[in-house]
Amino acid sequence: MTTNNIKQLLFTCLVGCLCQALITSCNDIVKYQEGYIAAEDIPNAGAPVITGVYDVSDTQLTTPITQGDLEQTVIIVGMNLNDVQSVKFNTVECDMSNVYTMSTKAIVQIPNTLSMEHVNQIEYTTGQGTATYDFLIPFPDLMVTGLDCEFKTPGQPVTVMGRNFDIYDFGHTSKVSMNGTVLPVSEVTSKSMTFTVPEETTDNSKIVLSWEDAEGNGHTATLSYRPTTHLLYGDFEDAELNIDGPLKNHLTIEDDGSVWNTTASLGYKHLHFTGSYSAWSWNTIDIVRNMVEVEGDLSNLDDYVLKFEVQNAKNFPLSPDTHLEFAFNWGNSYNWNIGDGAGINTYGDWQTVTLPLADMATKGISKPGSWQIFRIIFQPKVAMDVDFCLGNFRIEKK
Repeated sequence: MTTNNIKQLLFTCLVGCLCQALITSCNDIVKYQEGYIAAEDIPNAGAPVITGVYDVSDTQLTTPITQGDLEQTVIIVGMNLNDVQSVKFNTVECDMSNVYTMSTKAIVQIPNTLSMEHVNQIEYTTGQGTATYDFLIPFPDLMVTGLDCEFKTPGQPVTVMGRNFDIYDFGHTSKVSMNGTVLPVSEVTSKSMTFTVPEETTDNSKIVLSWEDAEGNGHTATLSYRPTTHLLYGDFEDAELNIDGPLKNHLTIEDDGSVWNTTASLGYKHLHFTGSYSAWSWNTIDIVRNMVEVEGDLSNLDDYVLKFEVQNAKNFPLSPDTHLEFAFNWGNSYNWNIGDGAGINTYGDWQTVTLPLADMATKGISKPGSWQIFRIIFQPKVAMDVDFCLGNFRIEKK
């Protein structure tokens, strides 16, 4: 059974129970007489009328509400609510398979998206007319978390990750541009937005997203594309690597030609982890080099992140059991919760990772030109074979 089918079954069961509670809440005993017509079958006597809206948990209808959230289930109260043809919130139609009606009540689920028309009304239509009712669904803020890979090659699609892109109508009223040129958007979902990088785009270009909120206020978000200016190690040519543990016989420094990807190219050498490892085997890589210049003065490490690209061979996904930690200057190490605990599989392409800098730099970051050590700890929790790469380490402002 699919997830959608399970959700549909749960919703149907919930609606059935709630409707039974609503029908019987005023009477402990119901007498069914000859000619009885169930509430869901009573014919309408005219156009629908809405007198109130309640959260689905309020089965006694004690506290009316004037606003709701996306995907919230509500009870619409009124008259002539059977024979429903459509129910809309902010001009977006509900999934009618999730609508249950009685003559004086309807249980509906608010859609999971909104229209940019900002019509704060319920529109309820039956075969005998349409009723409208003022009802606010606050627009959620647009959240932009970053690119799936900051090192896609020019001419390739790149995806911006975050939340609520579909609500803000990217590609139409909301725009994405690179170096001042507005670009077409090929795909928009609630959690991502995709466009193609122009062929002639150079390293260290900027991607700018622009949109308006529900009040008409303008907003922008700027993202870096192929940010090579402040790489910590580049090709590792002037960095000293000290490797300890079984990894000593397997870790290599390789270039783009050694990897499987077709859509991204780091342009610099990277670390390639391979080999078979027993559970809890201890492996470290200490990368020693003078600190490079970064944007800002690093006075508040909470304002900065560590970024790098990761890639794994498709049959060797990374999981929390892979157990990778990072630390600067012998401070406390930060345990990377890979994929927020779900693990990741990049299927042979590069993916950008963003981690909080302060949590792995508890003894600070060295000043530019001063000696600094960056430690990577690899200690698999279970016996495993690995084949993954890390590269283009850099410190950036949030």
